[in-house]
Amino acid sequence: MEFGEIVFYIFIALIFIHLSIKFLFTKTEQEKEYERKMKESLADEFIYDPETGAKLTLEEAESGNWITHDNPNRIKSEEELDKYYSGREKEAEELTNFIKSNGYEFTKLTDSQIGFLEKSKILSKYDYWEYSNSFTFSSEKHFIFFPGVSYYNEHHQPGYNESQIMFWINDPNLSGHVYLRDKTSFEAIADAIRNDDEIKLNNFETFIYKKSNNMIALIKTLQLFDDEKELEIEVIEGNLLFKSMKFVNRTDFLRMEKIAKLII
Repeated sequence: MEFGEIVFYIFIALIFIHLSIKFLFTKTEQEKEYERKMKESLADEFIYDPETGAKLTLEEAESGNWITHDNPNRIKSEEELDKYYSGREKEAEELTNFIKSNGYEFTKLTDSQIGFLEKSKILSKYDYWEYSNSFTFSSEKHFIFFPGVSYYNEHHQPGYNESQIMFWINDPNLSGHVYLRDKTSFEAIADAIRNDDEIKLNNFETFIYKKSNNMIALIKTLQLFDDEKELEIEVIEGNLLFKSMKFVNRTDFLRMEKIAKLII
């Protein structure tokens, strides 16, 4: 091998090593932003309570003696959101602010309400669920909350854990027990050939566990969802539940809220 060729190959190797090191050790903008927030947080002499917005000294936090001025309907400032949240968590907090600013009132579900939800088809299929950010609207007759749903077993998606949006509408005109989910591709083809479902909807497969004594009212309500996708819907004796299938986001909230307002 000629000396010139050796020099050439060494030069190429050095360029490759340089680019590899630059790629491995150059931080992305997201990583730089995360480090900036971490440094700010560590430099701050106070501890931030995201629920109340209170800033506590280390001594106060350790002693547990402070006045929180707790206001569950408090809207968090842009400064708080930028400093203490990022990514999907920040998006969820921004939506919570939006909900509060539009007249929804913070509430906590009672034990009996939670017991009712635990028996629903929508939530009982998960290995575990909890909820956060629950609100009432329309004279405290109806609810919206963020169920955090999880799968642990191997038959679904192991480690699946996500906060979603759920509306709970009280409507005495609805009776029976019906569950709806998105149609599979096979179900859509089969229904296109022969649709013998008692409740016929374009995008949803219907499962009737108890027939309604007012099918006209039930079908009229369910038809409001006919053009939607990626929702789960359930009617249980005067209660209408419908849940999103993606992480909390404003787009899902607005389309679900639009349907809720048509019903109430």
